[in-house]
Amino acid sequence: MSYLKEFKAALSRTKKWKIGDGTSSESVCTIDQTILNALEGTCHIPFPERAGNAMSVNFGMFHMLVKKFRLPGATITVGNVAVNGEMRMPITHPQLKTILADETGEESMGQYHLWTTLPGGMVLDHVIMSSLHRDGIVEINEMIPAERYIYGQGDDLPHGLTYHPLVTGLEFFVASGTIDPEAMAYIMGEDFAKQYD
Repeated sequence: MSYLKEFKAALSRTKKWKIGDGTSSESVCTIDQTILNALEGTCHIPFPERAGNAMSVNFGMFHMLVKKFRLPGATITVGNVAVNGEMRMPITHPQLKTILADETGEESMGQYHLWTTLPGGMVLDHVIMSSLHRDGIVEINEMIPAERYIYGQGDDLPHGLTYHPLVTGLEFFVASGTIDPEAMAYIMGEDFAKQYD
């Protein structure tokens, strides 16, 4: 199944589970290299320490995309990632539903991955390359910023990577007990965005 089809199924599941109401656009949205460089340059977590820190890193990058660069259509996406068909975070729909029901999102973060999906099925992930490098699956030259992240069409990514969306949107993190509702409202509110002025 194509990335866009999986993403649309994730949008539908998110709506069915009453944790959001996102939309999908098939028009490809590309990010200018200067924005990609700015994102990578502002990450406060060193490349080797990003593995296992998807919430801190990818959520922070998503926040900057929507608050500083005002990129329309960016969607935080939760699911799993495979390398050459082997799932790295093999979370399933029923397991995600249990996390939501039990509000165990914070303790369960290592079971799922999160990244940004952009219109047209573009994937942006600043964590996975650190994990693959740490596990000896790929060699990364940390001195080259473009090697530290994945950005591209979800159906045409390097290193045998495939992304498998399960749910979308910020409400998952509130509903699962990962982030307090007031904290999320503050983080995504206009006052917090002033940090980029």
